[in-house]
Amino acid sequence: MVSRLLHLKHFLKDPDKKPILRIAKEAMTYGFIKKEFPTDYFRKFLYRKEIVNYKSYLSLGEFYKIIDSPKILDPDMASILENKLSFALFAQKQGIPIPKLFGFNIKRHFFSNEKEYQVTSPKELLNFLTAVFEDNNLESLFLKPISGIGGQGCMLINKLNLQDRIQLLSETLLNSNYIFQEKIVQHSTINKIHSKSINTIRANTYLDTNGQPHLISALMRFGCGDLVTDNEGSGGFYIAVDLDSERLKGVGRQSIVKGGTVFTHHPDSGVQLDGFELPLINEVIALAKNAATKIPTRIIGWDIALSVEGPLIIEGNSNPSLNMADIAYGGYCDHPLVKQILSEVTK
Repeated sequence: MVSRLLHLKHFLKDPDKKPILRIAKEAMTYGFIKKEFPTDYFRKFLYRKEIVNYKSYLSLGEFYKIIDSPKILDPDMASILENKLSFALFAQKQGIPIPKLFGFNIKRHFFSNEKEYQVTSPKELLNFLTAVFEDNNLESLFLKPISGIGGQGCMLINKLNLQDRIQLLSETLLNSNYIFQEKIVQHSTINKIHSKSINTIRANTYLDTNGQPHLISALMRFGCGDLVTDNEGSGGFYIAVDLDSERLKGVGRQSIVKGGTVFTHHPDSGVQLDGFELPLINEVIALAKNAATKIPTRIIGWDIALSVEGPLIIEGNSNPSLNMADIAYGGYCDHPLVKQILSEVTK
């Protein structure tokens, strides 16, 4: 709750506010209807002038009713998603396309090509990683913490500067748990917007009571500057995907804790976002629905990269940050599938 009250600091600095009396009335109405303190009225920018249907946005309580409901969440299945290593191994067995896995480590126990190595020093780490690069004919590797969230701790390492970076890498790697995956070659169309990060589509799937998969909505996330990840917690932004037209729709938005900046164009490339045509959307939809049937916790947010070889699932999230989708969609409570979900979890 304290962290949510901090959103008020950013709200007070926002120049795009409605008149203060209208904000007070709407916030009280939102809180009364939702039967809770209206923190998400501010978190989701409902105080901004362009938002008319503020009652149509999920509240914090509604969000938790959905993602914590035993009717929706299967903890055993969700645990596969939360552990990057277990998900990668599971996906390989299930034929779900993901970035190729070349190895992993559990602190000082390193694994590659079905062999285990004891790595206890920077020199041994250099030898291990050099062998992974050479044995697999690689120029780059993407490293992710096994239990990481929000892109934190991710690293891109290159064969050419490995020796220079090993002193910086060794303490982190030898005392943490990571997976080592291929560097994705991003589709050239997406590179036109931003090429320095892998920019992913967040596709939220839902399994109905008959086990049939549905795509609730999709949005796309972009990195900024020299970020190698696109997470909003790292300073990236998100924008809605119109699945019918296969184009970006509306404006990009940063998290309120990052300033809540609105983008009509990507801040680095200058490419206009609204109306930008995306490749592979039908393939993304099919992939997300198929993956949803393999790990049947009933709501999952899939992060899908558009590579030169087709869509690849980066990860799945049993807690899929519905607040981003709620904002991008323009009020999830009006979505027919979300109405269905809320009806089910509140019975």
